[in-house]
Amino acid sequence: MDASQETALYLAAAALGATAIVVMLNKLLATNPSLPLVPKPFGILKDGVLWNASHVGAPASLESLGGAATVFELMERAFAEFGGAHAAGKRALLKRYYEEIKPGQTVEKLTFADKYSFISYAEYKEQMAALAAGMVAFAKLKPGDKVVIYAETQLEWMLAALASFSQSLTVVTVYATLGEEGLAHGLTQTKAKLIVADAKLLPKVANAVASASKEMASCKHVLYISDPVQEHDEKAASALKKTLTDLKNIGWNAQELKDAMDAGRAQPRQPTPPAPEDVAVIMYTSGTTGMPKGVVISHSNIVHAVVGCKDCLLTYLPDGKMAGHVFQAYLPLAHIMEMVLEIACLSHGVICGYGNPHTLTPAGVKLKTGTCQGDAATLRPTLMVFAPAILDKVQVALNAKISASSPIVQTLFKWGLAAGESNFAKGIVGAPWYYNKIVFKKVQALLGGRVIFAATGSAPLAPQTQRFVQTAFNAPTRQGYGLTETCATSCIQVGCDNSSGVVGPPTSTVAIKLLDWAEGNYLNADEHDPAIGMRRGEVLIGGPTVCMGYLVDPNKPDPDVVKKNKEDFSVDENGMRWFHTGDIGQINKNGCLQIIDRKKDLVKLQQGEYVALSKVESALKACPLVEIPLCYGRSSESYCVALVCPVHAQLKALGDELGLSGKSIEELCVDAKVVAEVTKRCQAACKGKLVNFEIPKKIALVADPWTPENDLLTAAMKLKRVPICKKHAAELDALYKQ
Repeated sequence: MDASQETALYLAAAALGATAIVVMLNKLLATNPSLPLVPKPFGILKDGVLWNASHVGAPASLESLGGAATVFELMERAFAEFGGAHAAGKRALLKRYYEEIKPGQTVEKLTFADKYSFISYAEYKEQMAALAAGMVAFAKLKPGDKVVIYAETQLEWMLAALASFSQSLTVVTVYATLGEEGLAHGLTQTKAKLIVADAKLLPKVANAVASASKEMASCKHVLYISDPVQEHDEKAASALKKTLTDLKNIGWNAQELKDAMDAGRAQPRQPTPPAPEDVAVIMYTSGTTGMPKGVVISHSNIVHAVVGCKDCLLTYLPDGKMAGHVFQAYLPLAHIMEMVLEIACLSHGVICGYGNPHTLTPAGVKLKTGTCQGDAATLRPTLMVFAPAILDKVQVALNAKISASSPIVQTLFKWGLAAGESNFAKGIVGAPWYYNKIVFKKVQALLGGRVIFAATGSAPLAPQTQRFVQTAFNAPTRQGYGLTETCATSCIQVGCDNSSGVVGPPTSTVAIKLLDWAEGNYLNADEHDPAIGMRRGEVLIGGPTVCMGYLVDPNKPDPDVVKKNKEDFSVDENGMRWFHTGDIGQINKNGCLQIIDRKKDLVKLQQGEYVALSKVESALKACPLVEIPLCYGRSSESYCVALVCPVHAQLKALGDELGLSGKSIEELCVDAKVVAEVTKRCQAACKGKLVNFEIPKKIALVADPWTPENDLLTAAMKLKRVPICKKHAAELDALYKQ
């Protein structure tokens, strides 16, 4: 053997040894979450109905809840089991600032304590009982009366709801973003006798009463959740004082929530437990069209949803125990997904720490920069739920931050993402340990570094976003599916299902079947087509989580709502109730549902081709320049177009590339060169995902983003197509005239 051969042999041995060391270190220092293995298939078809593999043929019973059949019974069981343990907590608001962003316009900025303060289950029960007694005495309530909760997500929101349930009162939820018209609509329809509201929302209550006093005659009482700021805020205090005077002048009685609680302590009241079939909640959807509909949900509906949710959560927990885990509560409680998850957590010993989407991370738009940590970094949750739109923004923000970093950081981040994607394909969560320790450590710290359950719902999550988030945060990122009408948690991916584009099997208390939709060419018989190989059709959700229907005002029945009650719900020969979702799905070989289309989102073009608008929008989101897209088509035209709210930082960077430095966002959005380049890149992002007629031929840029606040997105961050198209009618007309 000559010297060169010896050298080659030594180098090969060294490389082999180094590889072995890396493999050994990966095993010893592995930071990837360990998830319980669940055997495939996760769902099983029987007689055309898809069931969770653990409960084929019938929904799971309430046996695992010790027989609890109402939310009140669930919580009584939890109070007895977890008495001294932490139940819920929040951060103290230290100071509020008002910053002027332009003459005459200020924005609110906040500083919070860098720790959470918690109450125990025993304290929670005492406060709930006191508040319940105070509410009943204040508004002279009786079982079956309605209580509107009009507030942002916070500890007191859920406390008021559980207090209401303990006295057989029905909670009416109204999104805080719906405004005065939405509040008046909900209160008028339900004939509610009490409102529980944020102090800062009291002016909207007063305005609603002033403009619709006759319609809202059933109610004369409002409890307000006091402004929690520790450093006196004269502006907020003055506004509250004025509003209380206004309410008094129009004959309304207002009382602070803590005063009602004190009154309840002075005159306690025994609970009046509800029955399983009693109405727990009338939940007003933030609907994408028209006035919100009231969805009528029973105690039994919610408790069965809790069982399914709990059974799925256990597939993420190696020790099979929920107690002691920490849930970041920040999404709207007026949304059924957040309500069911919080009840599932509170009833099983999980600590609920309250926050806000705008204060979740240090970059939150409501936080005073540099004065405190975000909610998640402070709480360090193990369980979190996201709207896909939030994760899209997280990905955009992190990519922008990395793009502004040094070439070395950019390269390491790129390598880390590639390693995570490679692991994703192997069924492993996250990147190898050295990337988690070096590259992604600060990213994971934004959410506290302990997340083991990151779920999304309300809209599809793009596969590239799912892989990115799972890698960067080293947490299993999974999708779920459901609707307000089915108590949200109808399908959830199991922990070990490391796949994208699926929403999981039905949960243990839900059944799924697909109804042929011949017009759209989606059929159960498609499973026999070699090119498809899966059943397809409209998704029907059945079982005890399906709501009681939409609220109809007996004095003023809405014909459209009456019609929807007849068309959207059905009962089969076995007595099972089904909800017809309007979504198009298919069932894969693992017994998991995939949402592939929506009947209402289809537009038929001039040549007879159908374009699924939401499918096009998902493809457009793959373009880094796109924050929120809306696809639009007309049956009189041969092509579709799109409106795009761009990522402002990326659009500025594009402007620099095109020699347009210094131009405002508004100017860039109408610049012909910019629009042409954005259109080109959007179309490139769609190639391979869409066929030619689905790719938008023309695009217009929208400078002012659509938000729930300007009523162009729902509170769940879904597009309100009709209002958006109405607002941008001129731009859409121009796209078809060019």
